[in-house]
Amino acid sequence: MSDLIYPTLDLFLYALKTSLNTTDAETQKNQAAFLAQLPSDTKFHDPDIETEYLEITHPPQINFIPHNQTLEGYYYAVRLNDTYGLQIDCSINNQAEIKPARSFAILKAEIEQKINEELSIIGKTWLVSGWLPENSSQNPEDIAKDCYYALFKDTYWQPEKGTFLDGKVFQIWHSENITNHLNSNDHHVIITIYPHEESAKQAAEFYKDWMGLFCYRSKISWAYWQSRLVKESLLNHYKQIEENRKITNLSNYRQEKQNITTSRKILNNIDSILQQYTIDLLNLSFQKQIIEINLSNYQLRLALIKEKAGQNNQLDFLEKFSALANKKYLPQITKDIENMQLGLQLLEDTINTTRSRIEVEKAEREHNFQELVAVAGAGIATVSLVRETAKDCKDIFSQVRFFCNYPLSASLIVGIIVGFMVWWLRKRLR
Repeated sequence: MSDLIYPTLDLFLYALKTSLNTTDAETQKNQAAFLAQLPSDTKFHDPDIETEYLEITHPPQINFIPHNQTLEGYYYAVRLNDTYGLQIDCSINNQAEIKPARSFAILKAEIEQKINEELSIIGKTWLVSGWLPENSSQNPEDIAKDCYYALFKDTYWQPEKGTFLDGKVFQIWHSENITNHLNSNDHHVIITIYPHEESAKQAAEFYKDWMGLFCYRSKISWAYWQSRLVKESLLNHYKQIEENRKITNLSNYRQEKQNITTSRKILNNIDSILQQYTIDLLNLSFQKQIIEINLSNYQLRLALIKEKAGQNNQLDFLEKFSALANKKYLPQITKDIENMQLGLQLLEDTINTTRSRIEVEKAEREHNFQELVAVAGAGIATVSLVRETAKDCKDIFSQVRFFCNYPLSASLIVGIIVGFMVWWLRKRLR
């Protein structure tokens, strides 16, 4: 039998207030979505200032009325720079009775009723806790495992282990395959089984520390999944580039001359892709910066928690996430940026090639037009001169009655001949 005293379940949720290129309207919308998680009569105060940690309700801890009268709970809302954090705490309203591990299913159902599904979160963490009955001989890991399966039936138990305030702590974490990037986050659960009530009460003093640590963790994970979506978008742009390159290369292979309209259409298409590609490339660098900043904050917060908890605690398993970010997330994004910058050079080369082709075609057309103007000008001038002279039947034209009888026809014939001779001479002299 897996029994605990005062089973407590906390859900830490995180949602962005502002992000890259967020408008004022979007910021207000994000704020309204977050407020919808709280009771309608909540006194909310969120001044427009930069702050590392700000309690945004009065009172900071807001008790809620549970559907199940055997429970109790509260909300605790804060803002951490550009991110809202919400802790929803729910526990059995009895600190004396022994309760089975399956009680956590009741706590989770109560918390989930408090969540507004319209809120787009960037991460969440479940924190499970309780203390052992006096003189208990139960294995803490067996209890933790039963607690976990009471909450999540379709996942697997593969914990990372440590100690915290004399209690045994277990972290279960694996990535979920979520297609909606706004809700992409890790399945992250921490279970702590304390040996007695004193340890559990002492642990309650760390809630603000967990709020910050889990926020940094969520932002790192969210930024990495965002970077995967940006990379996918960049690859799609690259494919479009290749399609346009094939069109231009095929034209060169067949030695066909594209008309200027077609060339300009290709150029405009590539130019549009270039703009989107550049934006995505900047976004990829932005996600890298988010990871770097929050990784630094994560490591600093973890160091403070360790110092506050004392040397007898073993929380090294929490460092595995920062190691993952250092060894996988950041190098992967750095490599992606380098590769995509090569794609940007390819884009620019393609645009320059297409633009050069357009200029050549344009110059050739202008030259042909000048040829036409020269030939036509010579022909028209000749027609005008011959017509006036032939009409009066003067000079040489008096010897040829055809010019005198048909001056218009005769002038046209002479004009055509002269125009042809001008065209032939200009062609030979080129």
